[in-house]
Amino acid sequence: MAVMAMAVPVPDGKVPALEAHILEARGRDDFDSTLRGFGIEHESWHVQETPGGTLLILVFQCDDPPAMLQAFGASDAPLPTLQRAFLKEALGMDLTEPPPGPPPRIIFNWP
Repeated sequence: MAVMAMAVPVPDGKVPALEAHILEARGRDDFDSTLRGFGIEHESWHVQETPGGTLLILVFQCDDPPAMLQAFGASDAPLPTLQRAFLKEALGMDLTEPPPGPPPRIIFNWP
């Protein structure tokens, strides 16, 4: 399994909306089955306060994280549709488009 971590800037005042959204998404009957259907073994969201602003750090573990994100972005299933709309409105993150630049690269991994 591959792991990918992404850091996304969070606009001021959007952390409560992130927390409410993920709580709502986790409560859906299709949450676990949807993530498993995309081959996701692990996903976590982390909020990091920095002097430069707040970051949302997303961590995914699956066979091919870039391919999973592309499939998630193209899916018309209810949960991906909800997630895409929220992330675009709250963070300006458009999962229907390839991210700008190359994917994150690992510079250290142990063990």
